[in-house]
Amino acid sequence: MWPMNVTAAAASIGVGFGTAGLGDRCFDVVTMALEEGFRRFDTAEAEYWYDQSSTGRALKDFFITRQDDEKCIDEHGQISRACSTTCHSEDLRVSTKIPPWSLTSHYDIRHHAATSRQELVGFCDHVLVEEEDGTTNILPYPLDVYYIHAPACWQGWHPRCNDPPPTLSLHDSWLAMEAIVGLDKTASRIGLSNVHPPQFRELITWILQRQEDYKKNNHHVGNNNEPIAPPRLPDVMQAYADPIKPAKELRDICMEHGIEFVSYSTLGTQHGMQGAQNPVLGSPVVLDLAKYYQRSTAEIVLQWARQHHMSVIPRSSKRVHIQELARLLPEQISSSLSKFELSSHDMERLDSLKDSV
Repeated sequence: MWPMNVTAAAASIGVGFGTAGLGDRCFDVVTMALEEGFRRFDTAEAEYWYDQSSTGRALKDFFITRQDDEKCIDEHGQISRACSTTCHSEDLRVSTKIPPWSLTSHYDIRHHAATSRQELVGFCDHVLVEEEDGTTNILPYPLDVYYIHAPACWQGWHPRCNDPPPTLSLHDSWLAMEAIVGLDKTASRIGLSNVHPPQFRELITWILQRQEDYKKNNHHVGNNNEPIAPPRLPDVMQAYADPIKPAKELRDICMEHGIEFVSYSTLGTQHGMQGAQNPVLGSPVVLDLAKYYQRSTAEIVLQWARQHHMSVIPRSSKRVHIQELARLLPEQISSSLSKFELSSHDMERLDSLKDSV
C-alpha cells in the first residue's frame, strides 16, 4: 500500500488505554480495548509490570491478521470495508518507555527505541511525513511517545533495580532521546516519567540554553562530522496524579512550557498498592457526584483530570468497565448520551480532596 501522509507533530493523547499489570491477559484485554474503540495505548519495556510483546501481537492481530478471517471477506472475495482498517486511517498511537537500567549508552537507548517500534507498530504501513522545513520523507510508522521510564533506579522500584548496571546521567540520556526523534524518526515525540519538579525544571533550563546555543552557532554536526539532533524539550510528562495527589507543581511546569501532562493511576490505584483501600473511588464526594451525574466513579475522576487538561491512560481487564472508559473517547463524546461536564463547583469539591489522605 502507498504510504499515507501525516504531519510530523502529533496531537495530544487525550484518553488512552494503559497496559500495566495485565499479566497473562494482556493480549485479550488489549483486543477488547481495540474492539471498544481505543486507539491510544501505553506500555513499557519493563517486564514484570508490562507485557509489551503481547500488546504488539494484539495490535497486529487486530489490524492485520483478522483481515484473513473468512468473516472479513465479502461476496466478491475482497476484504470488507469494516475490516480494511490501517494504523493511519485509525490514527493508532502507541507509546512505550525505556527502563532506567537500559540507559547505558546512546547506542543502547536508540536501539531500544527502534526495537520497541518494530515490536509494537512494525506491521503498520510506512507513512509520508511532512517535516517542519516543508520536506517530506517516506518513513516506517513511528511510535507516538518514547519515554524515559525513570532517570535512575532506586531500591525497591523494580526487581531489575536491585543490582543495575552503570547508566548515563539524565542529560546524556536526553541527548540520545533527542536523536530518536530528530535523527532516527523512531518516535514522533519524547517524554519523561517519574521525575521530581526540581529535576524537571533543571532539565528544561539546560535544554533551553542549548537551544539558544544551537541557533547562534548553527551546530548541526558534531566533532566527528556526525549529525546532531536539535535540542528538544520533552513533549510529554507522564506522572502519577489523582484528586488526592494531583501533581500540581509538575502540571504547572508543563503548562508553562507547553508540555503535555499524562496522568497514570488517576483512579487512585497507587493508594491500594500501599495496602489501603482506594480513597479516591471510595470518596463520599466522588460517590455523590457519580450518583448525581449518573456516571461511574471512574468516569467522574477521569473527567476531573480531563478538565484539568490532563491526558489519561486508565485500564481495566473487564469489558463492561472498558466500555465505561470508552465513553470518554472523543468519538463517543460526540454523542449527546456520552457527553457530560463537571460544573466548576463540583470541580472544586474534587480539588478539595487534595492531601486528604
